[in-house]
Amino acid sequence: MFMSETENKQGPDKPSLVEKLAKDPMRYILFLTSFSVILITLGIIQTLLFEAVTFFQDIADSRGWFGLDVEMDGIFSAQGVAGVLLLGCLIIEILGNRSSLNTEKIPQKVLFPGDFVVRLSFLLLPVAYILYGDLLLVIALLLSIITWRKVAAKSILSSSSDDGPADRTFATVLGVFAFISLFFALTTNYTGAFGEFFFQTQWTPTGACSDRRTLCDNMSFGVNSLLLTTLQVAFGALLIAVPLGVGCAIYLSEYASPRLVAVVKPTLEILAGIPSVVYGFFAFIYIGPLVVEFGEYAFAQGWISEPPNILNPINGAIVVAIMILPLIASMSEDALRAVPNELREGSLALGATRIETTFRVMLQASLSGIIASIILALSRAVGETMAVTLAVGTVAVYTSNMFLPAQTMTAYIAQRVGGDLPFGEIGYLTIFAVGLYLFVITLCLNLLGNKVLSAYREAY
Repeated sequence: MFMSETENKQGPDKPSLVEKLAKDPMRYILFLTSFSVILITLGIIQTLLFEAVTFFQDIADSRGWFGLDVEMDGIFSAQGVAGVLLLGCLIIEILGNRSSLNTEKIPQKVLFPGDFVVRLSFLLLPVAYILYGDLLLVIALLLSIITWRKVAAKSILSSSSDDGPADRTFATVLGVFAFISLFFALTTNYTGAFGEFFFQTQWTPTGACSDRRTLCDNMSFGVNSLLLTTLQVAFGALLIAVPLGVGCAIYLSEYASPRLVAVVKPTLEILAGIPSVVYGFFAFIYIGPLVVEFGEYAFAQGWISEPPNILNPINGAIVVAIMILPLIASMSEDALRAVPNELREGSLALGATRIETTFRVMLQASLSGIIASIILALSRAVGETMAVTLAVGTVAVYTSNMFLPAQTMTAYIAQRVGGDLPFGEIGYLTIFAVGLYLFVITLCLNLLGNKVLSAYREAY
């Protein structure tokens, strides 16, 4: 009942570490497991950062860190027009979010044109790309159409209504693309370690030098040649896999019988379990010749300037699309099946057809899961190595002709690691610089997927 004087001063005896372990050993084992995972992750990131910083430091010692030449004539280029257009859209979006945008003086036919005008505006997108060959201009036109529709939608609402804080996501997208467009339009030459690596497109990181740390004159480190090829393959794969995967998911969840689902689902799992090297071999043997036949026809018609090669980004996009197809289909189907059946029954009870219910109710309710599956599939496509190495090639030269050999970021890392690579050489350090860049890209894609998932998640 009464504590001794020693216990009053020191408190009750605390159990020792051995006693804690004896009482609940699994807790500490799991803690050590989690801690080891953290240490491994930090170790990999630390290695990438250290070697990448060494790479940039070596280039900066001879070429500086960053430099650029400004060319004002670029404002009249396609990229300059895109930047100015995006700036106008950004101003309109900011004014609209502040409820100070006056649409009363705008003619209603401008705000609400006919269906023909809307379809014609979307038809301008591929026409602009064919005429000018600039993707940023196409993106600017697309965002301009979206801004136009947002202004029209806002004009329907009362100017006095306040639905809470404005969503700044679209304004952020406009600002980012406006900055990119104007930056590329106003700058023609990038020098230094950062300028050359992030903005140039010539990638020749090896050369015959007396000192392995010395930068030869014929060396260049424009990683965009690898990055653009990677994006060609990844987004080309999405163009193929997303319609097929989402369509398969819709059919399995809304139309297919349980017996058919029991056959198709294991097939998708088998497709996901095939090793990537097998996919690459399949692309080289079967897909490549078919792409070459189409490329020869395009060359004969004058659509491309050079004859096709069996190793090309189109070949890689097709095989990567096959690889990510099970991921999109499975995750999208799970998202559709997670939607409560009451929503489907309610829509049908109100007179909607089955196809209307699918696209206007079920797809919208499962949008977060579908978008998340697409973003995760994009991360998988960006990080794929062996299949794209066998399908795309190892020529680190970017070209808009997707029938010619190229090289992705992952393929370059695999090629350099498999070759004769002395420790500490500039070519050796490029592996870590490209790896860190690829790590940041995939990390951003995963964070974007989580952001989209949390933003559009529906609670039922």
